[in-house]
Amino acid sequence: MLVSPSVLIEWQPDYSVNISSIDKQHRYLVTVIRQLQEAMLEGRARDFIGHVFEEMNVYTKFHFQFEEDLLEKHHYPELPGHHGRHSQLIDQLRELSRQHAEGKLNAGAPVMHFLRNWLLDHICECDKAYAAFLRQKGVS
Repeated sequence: MLVSPSVLIEWQPDYSVNISSIDKQHRYLVTVIRQLQEAMLEGRARDFIGHVFEEMNVYTKFHFQFEEDLLEKHHYPELPGHHGRHSQLIDQLRELSRQHAEGKLNAGAPVMHFLRNWLLDHICECDKAYAAFLRQKGVS
């Protein structure tokens, strides 16, 4: 689900996995991406991007661990693959953060575009797959 970076992201009902705790966490991630977009529009992305990396690094680790613990508790058979996708995002965030720290990445657009498309793809494909499984187990 590639999304134009010119459109401000906001939570949409079709992003919901219909598990309240996960949806709440996804909404927060959407909010962080939205803040980056707004900073870009206001010409302050260069100053704000470091905050985005800090926030995404901390929050995605929390969120991914939460998801994985829930999936492990309910014996989700695709957990190893899901964990691999999480690890890939953390590695990609780490690489973008390194580039920023080295002065090789000063614009917010590549970061925002990556985060936005990855998050929405992940929610709409991977997370919806496990959500159906968890709902069958009575998780809401």
